[in-house]
Amino acid sequence: MMDGLLSFITAAVGLVLSIAVLGLLYRRKQKQSNIISLVAYQSLGSKKGVAALQVGGDLLVVGVMPNNLRVLKTLAAGEVLENRDDLFQQKMARLRKLKEGLDE
Repeated sequence: MMDGLLSFITAAVGLVLSIAVLGLLYRRKQKQSNIISLVAYQSLGSKKGVAALQVGGDLLVVGVMPNNLRVLKTLAAGEVLENRDDLFQQKMARLRKLKEGLDE
């Protein structure tokens, strides 16, 4: 009786661990093979919105509606993403100055 229960528990734990490992491997593979990545999305109501997608070196601004997608504008991804990083760095510098002022 105990041998059967022990083998059942061992098999169940092995199955759960196998599923977890396969899930992690699948997620890692998905992250490495993404050609398209979602940069931003803004909802404009029920099933409508605007999305910014990075496709290779381009940034596509896409209108999303229930029945179709429409490319609204195509931009160079490097310029837009660099500007975003610069703005972030400027905001962080301002926050650091404010913090230093509060610490004094």
